[in-house]
Amino acid sequence: MDNIIIDNVLIVALITALGNILTAAVPSLVTYLLGRKVFNQRKLQEKLNIALTDLQYMLMVEELHCREHLSDVGQTKRQTIRNCVKNESNLSWSGKFTLSRINKELTRNCSLTNGNKLTRPSRYYSRY
Repeated sequence: MDNIIIDNVLIVALITALGNILTAAVPSLVTYLLGRKVFNQRKLQEKLNIALTDLQYMLMVEELHCREHLSDVGQTKRQTIRNCVKNESNLSWSGKFTLSRINKELTRNCSLTNGNKLTRPSRYYSRY
């Protein structure tokens, strides 16, 4: 009979120890996963800003090139060149990223990042 009591006490102690381990492990795991998500989101945001800046640069190059054509030939030939690119490379201009839209997006992205710290817009804050 004494062996049964010791075994029950041992089982209770093991369950308590396992509960303590899980109590420490679960929050640590969740914190790690959330931290990794935020870090990846920050890296993606930086890459998006770089891509938008490069696109902004290329659109300015096109604008200056068209201005040179206008002063030399009298026509910008922007649409002619875009049609040639479309026909030769099967790439087409979506028109979704114009210079003004890129400027707005970069301004919005800069307001989302405060230095190296990612901040959330007000619409993402929880009500609780």
